[in-house]
Amino acid sequence: MSRSVLVPTDGGPLSRDALEYAIATFPDATFTLVHVVDPRYTDPDEDELRPERAFTDLLDVAGRHDIEVETEIRVGHPSREIVAVSEDNAVDDIVMGSHGREGASRILLGSIAERVLRRAPVPVTIVRPHQRTGNKHHLVPIDDSDQSRNALEYAVSVFPEVETTILHAIDPIETHYGEGQLVYSETEYERIETEAEQLLANAVDSVRASDAHVSATKVVEWGPNRPADAILDYVEDSDVDHVIMGSHGRSGISRVLLGSVAETVARRSPAPVTVVR
Repeated sequence: MSRSVLVPTDGGPLSRDALEYAIATFPDATFTLVHVVDPRYTDPDEDELRPERAFTDLLDVAGRHDIEVETEIRVGHPSREIVAVSEDNAVDDIVMGSHGREGASRILLGSIAERVLRRAPVPVTIVRPHQRTGNKHHLVPIDDSDQSRNALEYAVSVFPEVETTILHAIDPIETHYGEGQLVYSETEYERIETEAEQLLANAVDSVRASDAHVSATKVVEWGPNRPADAILDYVEDSDVDHVIMGSHGRSGISRVLLGSVAETVARRSPAPVTVVR
């Protein structure tokens, strides 16, 4: 079944990169391009009068690939309007650049893109400059959350032919918190390691019927609050070309407080990142 993909654009080069990536990843999809005019920052002598300019280069990209695209212009707060368009059009995926051109209509990771990550009801893929791309090795970091299970199901259902590694990070120091203090023991670490092995085994079992190419591994994250670093190190060292993960990391004290693990990975990953609710 054909997927419906939304690509926000501000007319900058990263919007083109996002569309190129979307076409390569979902070659049989239907595509909608959306440009949001933000009246707080738009010069009335420029894009507010002719916002269709934002589509020019992307329409050229679509023409080179011989695909048709729909275009839509909205006025308002960009992240809210992008999410609204995804809901109104019942899209399956959003693919967007991590930042756009400088100036009034920019899309900046840390603001608009991260707000879309948090609010969108569908998977959001963030494409940053100079990332490795391809469709040969996907990484799905997991914890025991529904979101990570959804990410794994998305990975094997949408990309069943791609080699997929399931990753779980454990920390030998941050094993247990009691009364607000860190408590560590060999017994606690052995328990967490056993639970990690079981978590990975259950994840592999859950997708066995899909005939997907799945393997599983665990890594050790030395230091508190480091699941994002462990994921990023694995991506860098293992030729991963796409990360698919749930919308938050582990719950509790070990959660990254200023932005979720998923947002940190999306901000720094050398490969595109898809965040699934």
